[in-house]
Amino acid sequence: MSIATTYAEALHEAASSQGQVSEVATQLHDLREAVRDVPELSRMLGDPDIDTAAKKRAMASLTEGASPLLANFVQVLLDRGRAEDIDDIGRAFERKVAEADGRLRAVVRTAIPLPDDLRADVKSRIERGAGGPIDIDYVVDESIVGGVVIETETARVDASVRQRLENLRDSMAGTSVQSAIAAE
Repeated sequence: MSIATTYAEALHEAASSQGQVSEVATQLHDLREAVRDVPELSRMLGDPDIDTAAKKRAMASLTEGASPLLANFVQVLLDRGRAEDIDDIGRAFERKVAEADGRLRAVVRTAIPLPDDLRADVKSRIERGAGGPIDIDYVVDESIVGGVVIETETARVDASVRQRLENLRDSMAGTSVQSAIAAE
């Protein structure tokens, strides 16, 4: 079990016992977006030369008005030197919430960020195929070159350009020049 999963499960257990799962999930998502959207904040959290007290003040101002459970959780992450793991912990928390609610999860990888209308279309198509609601994490992965890779816990669909190129390479490697000429 990963560190992120361990922290996420602890947070989920605490939020469940206090009836705050939905509230904490929303606030944790917003906090993760704030950290991602402000590169200086992200760098500060990962910089070992910046003292923990300064990091705690910055995160306390970000979590002002949030659930005390989430605010305290963030302070614990800072105390343990895990603040830079907030994004991984947030994703693990979302998986735990979805699992507890019986919802499916998927990861959609694309070479470039998808606009909102395409995200909605992809989500709709996956839900039709899955037969119900699904939570999706969208990940930008330039190594796939183009196309899309969709992964759930039980299936993987790879319609990426990288995969097509690998298939073509394998096909060409398995065909001799003489048999290719003879096929014409």
